[in-house]
Amino acid sequence: MSPDRPILEALGRLKTRPATAPRPIAVYDLDSTLFCTGPRNLAIARAFSEYRHELRPFVEQLEAERMGWNVMADLQELGFADQAILTELRHFWRATFFTDHFVTMDSVYPGAVELVKAVQKTGCLTFYLTGRDDPGMRQGTLQALGSAGFPLPAEDVMLRLKPTWEEDDLAFKTHLFDELRQLGEVVLVFENEPTNANCFLRAFPTSTVVLHATIHSPDPEPLAPGVHVMESLAGDWIQGSDLQ
Repeated sequence: MSPDRPILEALGRLKTRPATAPRPIAVYDLDSTLFCTGPRNLAIARAFSEYRHELRPFVEQLEAERMGWNVMADLQELGFADQAILTELRHFWRATFFTDHFVTMDSVYPGAVELVKAVQKTGCLTFYLTGRDDPGMRQGTLQALGSAGFPLPAEDVMLRLKPTWEEDDLAFKTHLFDELRQLGEVVLVFENEPTNANCFLRAFPTSTVVLHATIHSPDPEPLAPGVHVMESLAGDWIQGSDLQ
């Protein structure tokens, strides 16, 4: 089966949906699902290397589009082995990664904007559900969404961020499941974390859950058989369908 076929089938079913049916909802994670965090991580590494010049030759070898989930691991793979400096970098990363300033440096995965807009045109409520926190990242997130051309929060677009940075990402998302059920019926979910994708499928078994196979946190649980995998959101499948 073509990787995009489950999405097209899910949206095709909306055409025969009774007018009295609950409103369809499409849920999107942001980091590493719609947005690539590589440029953000690279900018943080470069900023830190201004203080720790030993890192500069290694940071210069980093490529944003090839960076993994952990910038410290990326540098170790390049041969940097000073654990004390890597620990300092980890503290610096934690203080900067989750901020309005650095979040605007993310790039957008090819096809992401087109996908969200096309699904919105079918009548789906766009529901951005992210582990970013409201106090530290709302303004930067809104700026990034707008600059990229994504639909911004409005009557048919909702954005939910964690109330505090400390709250666990998955716990926050599962806490929002009741709100989603009250708003309508979840028909599509896009995630990059296998554990999260599995949780959505268990909570909304009739939905089409898609894993965007980018990067994810270490040691996730095995992906459930019912989760669909897409290596890329880009392609001719949107333009070639009647979604546009």
